[in-house]
Amino acid sequence: MKKLILSLLLVLPLTVNAGVLGFDSKVDGDYNTNTGASTLTAQVGKTMGLYGLSVTGDIDFDLEELEYTGMDFKAEYDFLEMDNVSIHVSSGLDTNWAMEDIVVGFTLQF
Repeated sequence: MKKLILSLLLVLPLTVNAGVLGFDSKVDGDYNTNTGASTLTAQVGKTMGLYGLSVTGDIDFDLEELEYTGMDFKAEYDFLEMDNVSIHVSSGLDTNWAMEDIVVGFTLQF
């Protein structure tokens, strides 16, 4: 638990700088109370949108091990200019720069 809190204190200033530069940033931390295992991951990326189409690229990091864990790409289109129905395609690169599976799907929010 101490390692998780210390890692968060070290990473939070970096995410603020990413926001100032126009990047999206996210830090996720989890602590399993049964096993005592914790995870701390971060994503830094950019989303660009135009006329219902958005393209996102994220770089993923494992902050506990201080290592690069991959890169994700996603293109999403709001179907018929509605905010609650969209279709998307996503993929990425793993740590060996090999292409991950291409996933096609949809989102319905209500």
